Amino acid sequence: MTTRPKVLLTGLAVFLIAIAAFMLIGTNSGNAPGSAQTERANSDAQAQVARAGLANSSDKVRLNLSEGHKALAGETGEIVLTLDIEPGWHVNANPASMEFLIPTVVSSSLKGQSLDIPTEYPRGRVSDITLDDTALEVYDDGASIRLLPDEKQTTALKEAGKLDMTVRVQACSDEGVCLAPADLPVALNLDDTKPQ
Repeated sequence: MTTRPKVLLTGLAVFLIAIAAFMLIGTNSGNAPGSAQTERANSDAQAQVARAGLANSSDKVRLNLSEGHKALAGETGEIVLTLDIEPGWHVNANPASMEFLIPTVVSSSLKGQSLDIPTEYPRGRVSDITLDDTALEVYDDGASIRLLPDEKQTTALKEAGKLDMTVRVQACSDEGVCLAPADLPVALNLDDTKPQ
């Protein structure tokens, strides 16, 4: 079995995707996280990818929001985001196994202002994909990320009535083909406790 050429091709594909992602990030570096400019820039970038007919990670990964309204009612103390990943695909863990890989990261904002909520990322599964003798750690379908707002943040969230969250992911197939990263938005509407 010749795994060396497959590993080299996988490494090359991941490296090229990482370069493209850094170039995309660099074009938006002047924008503050959570700002309207960032949202517009992300939408523009996604529209360009769609026009070019290229797939991105949002084609393979979705988010499910659970326990959010209970967290702010004081029942669980956490907001849980669960990754819904298509079969045969995964995303990079946080932290990513190698410096140039794009980790899964959650960012939150309240009324357009960044809100640094303590976040617990699950431990990644050690995959069969290796680069430079490093086995990559990944998240599979059903991986859950927990946001743990403190008392002050919980009070602010209740007063605001809505929490906006974005999860940045890069989906890769189990064969090592990676898609362009995507920012997946989800909002917790605290007024009616229904996710948007």
